[in-house]
Amino acid sequence: MRRFTLVVGVLAVLVLLAPPASAVPPFDVPGQVTDQSGVGLDEARVQDALDELREATGTQLFVVFTESFDGLDGDSWTEEAARLSGLGGSDVMFAVATEGRYGFSVDESRYTRAGVQTMAESRVEPLLADRDWTAATVAFAEGLQGLAADTGAGAGTGGGGGGGSALVVVGLLAVGLLVLVLVARARSRRRALEPPPVTRLQRPDPYAGVPTEELQGRASAALLELDEAVTTSQLDLDFARLQYGEAAVAGFGEALAQSRQELTRAFTLRQQLDDEIPEDEPTRRAMVTEILQLTAAADERLDAQAEAFAQLRDLERTAPQVLEGLAPRITALHGRLPQDEQRAARLQRRYAASAVAPVAANLDQARARLAAAEQEVAEARAALDAGRPGEAVGDLRAAEDAIAQVGTLLDAVGRLERDLEAATARLPQVRAGTEEDLAEARALAASGDAGGLRPQIARAEAALTGADEAMGTGGGALPDPLAALRRLEEAGLALEQALAVARDAQTRARRAAAALDQTLLRARSTVAAAADFVATRRGAVGPEARTRLAEAQRHLDVAAGAGRSDPEGALREAQLADQLAQQALQLAQDDVATWSSGYGGGYGGGGYGGGFGPGYAPGYGGRGGVDLGSLVLGGILAGGMRGGISGGSRGGGFGGGFGGGAGGGRPRGGGFGGSRRRSGGGRF
Repeated sequence: MRRFTLVVGVLAVLVLLAPPASAVPPFDVPGQVTDQSGVGLDEARVQDALDELREATGTQLFVVFTESFDGLDGDSWTEEAARLSGLGGSDVMFAVATEGRYGFSVDESRYTRAGVQTMAESRVEPLLADRDWTAATVAFAEGLQGLAADTGAGAGTGGGGGGGSALVVVGLLAVGLLVLVLVARARSRRRALEPPPVTRLQRPDPYAGVPTEELQGRASAALLELDEAVTTSQLDLDFARLQYGEAAVAGFGEALAQSRQELTRAFTLRQQLDDEIPEDEPTRRAMVTEILQLTAAADERLDAQAEAFAQLRDLERTAPQVLEGLAPRITALHGRLPQDEQRAARLQRRYAASAVAPVAANLDQARARLAAAEQEVAEARAALDAGRPGEAVGDLRAAEDAIAQVGTLLDAVGRLERDLEAATARLPQVRAGTEEDLAEARALAASGDAGGLRPQIARAEAALTGADEAMGTGGGALPDPLAALRRLEEAGLALEQALAVARDAQTRARRAAAALDQTLLRARSTVAAAADFVATRRGAVGPEARTRLAEAQRHLDVAAGAGRSDPEGALREAQLADQLAQQALQLAQDDVATWSSGYGGGYGGGGYGGGFGPGYAPGYGGRGGVDLGSLVLGGILAGGMRGGISGGSRGGGFGGGFGGGAGGGRPRGGGFGGSRRRSGGGRF
C-alpha cells in the first residue's frame, strides 16, 4: 500500500506539469461534514463515527473535503477554517484536500498534536493514499477516541508493610482518608478544566424566519443571475483586452476568475442538492445558505471593480473607435457564412439528426444575430452623428454581444464536424478492444470461472449491437459516431468491471490509460457542445442545465489533470463529465423548447411569437428586419422567460423558480459588475 507522503511527493511534481487545482481558501464550515469536492462520502457511516466519538469523549469532530488548500499547508488552512467557524475547546477539525494533502486542528489541552499526527500517519494516511475517503474519516474519529482512552487510563498502585494489627488498621484508615481527599480534589479540578457542555452553540441563521423553500428559490435565482453576470462580464473583458491589452485588464481578470471559482463551488452544492441522495432539512438549509453567501461574495467582488472598468472602457468617449472596430468583424463573419453553410449541409447529409442536433439551428441563429449586429451598429452610428454618444453605448454593447455569439455559433459547427470525424476514425480501434475484452470474458465464463461475468457479457453484447445501430450498419440509416463510441465505451466499462478481479493493478491502469484518450475526446466534445448551446441561448436556459454544465466542466478538468497519475480515476471523471454534459444539453434544449412555445411558436425566421409580426416586440419599438426573438433568446436583450421554469421541476430536489423575468424596455448601459448592477443584459 502506498504511503500518503509518497503520494504528496508525486503530486507535487505533477503540479508543475498540470494546470493548478481550483484554489479554495479557508471558510466557515456549515456543519460537521462538508464535502465541497464531491468525493461521495458514505455520510451515514461517517456520522455514526462522529456521534460515537462525541458520546465517548465529548469531542465534536468537523470534517471538510475540498479540492485544494489555496497555497497553504494543511494545518494552517485547517486552523484558519476552525477559527472562522468558531470552533471551541471540545471541537476538532480534520480537513482533506483531494489534490493530496490533509491537516487537523486540535485543542492541545485534550490531545497532543504529536499524538494525533502519529495516529494519522499510521491509521489515516494509507486510506487517504487509496482515496478511501470514508474509511479515512472513520479511522481519524476512531483514532481520536483511542487517544482519549489512552490519556485517561490510570496506573495501578502497590502496597505492603508489616507490623501490629492496630497499626495496620490505622494506616489503612489514614490511607483511605487521604485517597478520598485526593479523589475529591481531582474531580473538582477536572470539572474546572472541563470545556463547556458538548452541545455546540449554533451560529445565528442569517435568514432566520425565512422558509427553506423560499431560500431555495432565492439561491436558484442568485445562481442564474451570477452565471449570467460572469458570462457577460467575460465578454466585456474580452473586448477590453482586445482594445487595451492584457496588462490593462489584469486586475479585472483576477476578480472575474475568483468570482468564477465561487460560482463553481455554488454549482457543486446545487448539484449535491439535485442528486438522488436526499438531505435532511437542516443540511439542505445550510447548503442553500452557503450558495447564497458564495454568490453574494462573487457578486460584490465584481461590483467592486465596476467603476474602474467603466473608466477603462469609457464607451461614451471611445464609441467612434469601438464602432469602427466592429465593422471589419461583421464583414469577416459575412465572409464565413457561405463556407459554414456548406459545412452544416454536409453534416446533415453525412450524419444522423441526433449527431447534428446541438448545431441544427446554429446557421439560422447566426444569420439573425449578424443582421441584428448590423442594425445595432447603424443605430449607434446614427446616435453619434446626432451628437448623442450616451445613446450609442447600449447599441454598441448589443452589437458586441451579437457578434461574439455569431462566432460561437459558427465555430460550434466546425468543431462538431471535426469531433465526428475523429470519433469515426477511432471506432475501429475501440471496437477491436471491446471485442478482445469480450472474448476474454467469454473464455473465463466457459472455463467455469463465471464470477458474475454473464450479466456483464450480456450488457457488452447489447452495447455492441447498439453501436452498430448508431452507425447505421446494414440498415442504411445515417451514422452517429459519437453515440456509437459512447455505446462501445459502455460495453468496455461493463467488461472492465467484471474482469477487474482477474487483472492486476498495473494492467488495469494500463488499460484505463489507453481508454482515457477517446473518453476525453468524447467528453470534451459533449461539454463544448453543451457550453456553446447554453452560451448562445442563455435567455431561455435555466439553472438546472447550467448546474450540470458547470459540474461537467469541473469533472472534465479533474480528468485532464489526473490522467498521468491516476488513469483509472481520470477515466471515471471523464465518463461522469460526459454524462453530466449530456444531461445539461438535454435540459437546455428542453428549456429552449419551453421558451419557444411560451412565445407562441418559435424564435427563428423573424417571428417573435404571440401574434407579433416580424421585427416587432412590445417595449422595444420598431426594429425593422431584426429577429428580436433571437436576441432575447441569446440574452442580448432582456425578456427571456426566466421566471417561468421551476428550478427543481425535474426531480432534483432544489425547488423554486429562478429569477424574475425581465420587463419591457431595451437594456442600455451595463458596465463591469455583478448581477445587482445589471441593466437588462448585466455584464461586467
